[in-house]
Amino acid sequence: MTNIWKRPRQRACVLALTAALFVFAQHQMTAAQSIVVMVNDEPITSYDIAQRQRFLALSTNLNANMKARLQSDETKQAFRRYMEEKRPQSRDEAKELQKKFVQKIQQSVIANAGQSMHKKAIEELIDEKLMLQAAKEQKITVSDDEVNQFLTRMAQSGSKGRTLKQFLASFREEGVDPTTLKDRIRAQAAWRQVIRRVYGSQIRASSPSNIPVFNASGGTILDVEIVRLKVGGDQKEVAEKLIEAENIRKSFKSCDKLSKQVQSISGATVQSVKQANLKDFRGDAQAVLQKANEGEMTPPVVAGKTIELHAVCSKKTVAPAESASQSDSEEDSTQQQFLLYSERHLKDLKSRAFLKYPKSG
Repeated sequence: MTNIWKRPRQRACVLALTAALFVFAQHQMTAAQSIVVMVNDEPITSYDIAQRQRFLALSTNLNANMKARLQSDETKQAFRRYMEEKRPQSRDEAKELQKKFVQKIQQSVIANAGQSMHKKAIEELIDEKLMLQAAKEQKITVSDDEVNQFLTRMAQSGSKGRTLKQFLASFREEGVDPTTLKDRIRAQAAWRQVIRRVYGSQIRASSPSNIPVFNASGGTILDVEIVRLKVGGDQKEVAEKLIEAENIRKSFKSCDKLSKQVQSISGATVQSVKQANLKDFRGDAQAVLQKANEGEMTPPVVAGKTIELHAVCSKKTVAPAESASQSDSEEDSTQQQFLLYSERHLKDLKSRAFLKYPKSG
């Protein structure tokens, strides 16, 4: 039995597993290209899924998984029972049984890996479609140059210090179209901008109140009261709410009286944001806040399914602080809030998405 755990045999098993998994993906990839899922009228094809599976296979630690499976007590006990049941009569017969036992393990791992990767590939691609659709709605784009810059940093950060061309060629050699990697990066980069634009002020407001937020580099620092009016998808309702928002702006007197001013308005909320840096607001909000003076309320802007007005309670320009870096706890808090809003927003998009699985897919 000890021969099964020797490294040459182990390496052969792992190589066989990897090859078999890639053959499985290649079979899917060479099959007639069919639409597997429609995500709000945008297709995900069998080719997309096969490519993502192959990428996941490369990024998954198959060697470690196979080694752990072979060296587990459960596998060793199963091998003993198998040999006791078969009762080999010669060394050659024992080696053949050993080979069959290992192949059986390979087939089990391949089946499990193939099924789990197929499911994960579809889930990732659906998520990324929704991310890019949300970015398009917010008029957010990530250019090819931006994607290539990110990939170049990845290539140079490795121990080999490769060029972008060499880095992408290494994926092609493994049968992975670099487009699948680029699409993944584009979706994630766009999604980060979506979350910052939609939830940036909430994330800042949830940071520790006794620490100035995002102002280590200096710049324009503001205390702002944000009024939000919920709107539906009906254009008539949006127009009515914009008129209502303009009336709030015209009636605005001071930040202290703002909550009382809007308390009778259905669906209106007020959020306080303290010591926020102008550059950390969404682009459209930045533009109006840049022009606004202290004590003024900005014109309404549409942000997704809300209309926002910003009341400028205080506004000042500060020089960069020499040692005003965020504390570790504040960074952790900000990151946790970012992830929370990201998961929540994606879950909301999924709940409202129209997913269709054609019978031919």
